[in-house]
Amino acid sequence: MSNVIINKETCTGCGLCVRDCSSCAIILEDKKAKIDLELCNECSHCVAVCPKASVSMPDYDENEIIEYEKDRLNIDPDDFLYFQKFRRSVRQFKDKDIETDKLNKIIEAGRYSPTASNRQLNQFIIIKDKIDEVRNSAINTLYDMAVNTDYMKDQPVYQKLFIKMHEDYKDKNIDRLFFNAPAIIAIVSEEKSGFADVNGGIAASRMELQANTLGLGVCYIGFLKTAVALSGDIKKSIGMKDNEEYLLSFVLGYPDVKYQRTVNRKPADFRII
Repeated sequence: MSNVIINKETCTGCGLCVRDCSSCAIILEDKKAKIDLELCNECSHCVAVCPKASVSMPDYDENEIIEYEKDRLNIDPDDFLYFQKFRRSVRQFKDKDIETDKLNKIIEAGRYSPTASNRQLNQFIIIKDKIDEVRNSAINTLYDMAVNTDYMKDQPVYQKLFIKMHEDYKDKNIDRLFFNAPAIIAIVSEEKSGFADVNGGIAASRMELQANTLGLGVCYIGFLKTAVALSGDIKKSIGMKDNEEYLLSFVLGYPDVKYQRTVNRKPADFRII
């Protein structure tokens, strides 16, 4: 059950919270807002929309609420699109650690991403100290799958890739999985409703954009999810709980490459109906 409090003394009965409540949990009674806590999903729209700050949620940190400042939200749409077009998957990283305050900002971007029914079940695991252990386990797991299972015979490209990845790492110390990035962020969830992948994908996209604003580069590592699904050792290494599902991950660090221009894309396939 939610814990939302409406200050009857300051509430003016304007009805803005009623109109903005997706759960239909708020009504006007005697010209004051009244909330049905059993319907509330704690989306906080009522807190954000109230012109008199009459709504509070004491179970949450009230100190992180920020008042509206128009100038700080005035992001030029053309500049934002330009920024996104210059986004690249980075596979060359400097031997430089990532500052804690920058990691915190990236996690904040993920924390503030939308989730289905506002359940906020995304969990974030930053892999730094154990990155060598995870890399070694993952490369070995993918190699074992490539050479010891019939499944890979139907995917000869990946079979050869995993074998070469293993050989390059063991014989030449070339990292073709994490590209020598200093950190990985994995997103896991206890979500069981089927929206976990969507929630994780939205969070990762927001986090990637935040990382790029901080001068960092990102590359999504789908092969790590494959390795995690096959290896309990990796789950143990990164501290996953038994009831958590591994959604996706990306490496990040300071790019050791500079891209001079955007790239072309296929035309957008869209319909207006």
